[in-house]
Amino acid sequence: MPKAKDPPADARTRILEAASEVVRRKGALALTLEAVAHKAGVSKGGLLYHFPSKEALVRGLLEYHLDQFERALEKTGQPFAEAYVRLGSHDGSQGLFTGMLAALALSPELLQVVRERYQSWQRRLPHSAEVWVAMLATDGLFVAEVLGIDTPQGEFREQVLRQMLELSRGKP
Repeated sequence: MPKAKDPPADARTRILEAASEVVRRKGALALTLEAVAHKAGVSKGGLLYHFPSKEALVRGLLEYHLDQFERALEKTGQPFAEAYVRLGSHDGSQGLFTGMLAALALSPELLQVVRERYQSWQRRLPHSAEVWVAMLATDGLFVAEVLGIDTPQGEFREQVLRQMLELSRGKP
């Protein structure tokens, strides 16, 4: 009897990218298994093979984007805190993180995923008040952008980012 073929290796990624697009375009409340399966070009059964529930899909989506951020940090070749300030101070998610915040509000147990990841990042930081201030300022700037709160613009933003980068290197 012939062995059943494994699903394509990229199906999980296609599903996660489709889920990201649904959240970006329509918000977290529009994230249904049917909508994601349709967008990914897989059957609902194919989606359920990778993500047995909507909660598993949302968790997978969150972990997928946290993993992508970590890979981007590593690719810079810079010290962790400096890379974090450079990449983490701007929301380039085109609405994805706004939707993910909504998903976190609907499923607070998913906050544990974020907490654990953040704790692993904190362990990589030196015991330096300057570095911690830079990290916290980066998170504040990111969240302000996600929430649509005014942030520094133009040359003033560049000055703020330069100061944050100096702090990320442990320099007051």
